[in-house]
Amino acid sequence: MTPGLIELVFAYGLAFGAMNKLPDFVYEKVPAFVNKLLACAYCTGFHTGCLAYFAISHNDIVLHHAPIWGLTSAAFSYGADTALRLAESHTHIAGEEQ
Repeated sequence: MTPGLIELVFAYGLAFGAMNKLPDFVYEKVPAFVNKLLACAYCTGFHTGCLAYFAISHNDIVLHHAPIWGLTSAAFSYGADTALRLAESHTHIAGEEQ
């Protein structure tokens, strides 16, 4: 079972939340390599894809499907994050200096 668009958006939402919405004290308490993982959309997307698989596949868990979901989610998360960063870089709010 490969993830569909809804599952990929769910995994990206988890990745976005982990990368951008955690309180500051969390980043201070975790080891440095975890902070580096959280700064990488591909890395965080992989792990949230695996988590999404286990969250969605309640009773039908097949362990070798989790890395497939993870890799698919990693690619989707990287692409979505890159597209959103590009869109943010081209937005301009009226009245603000660039």
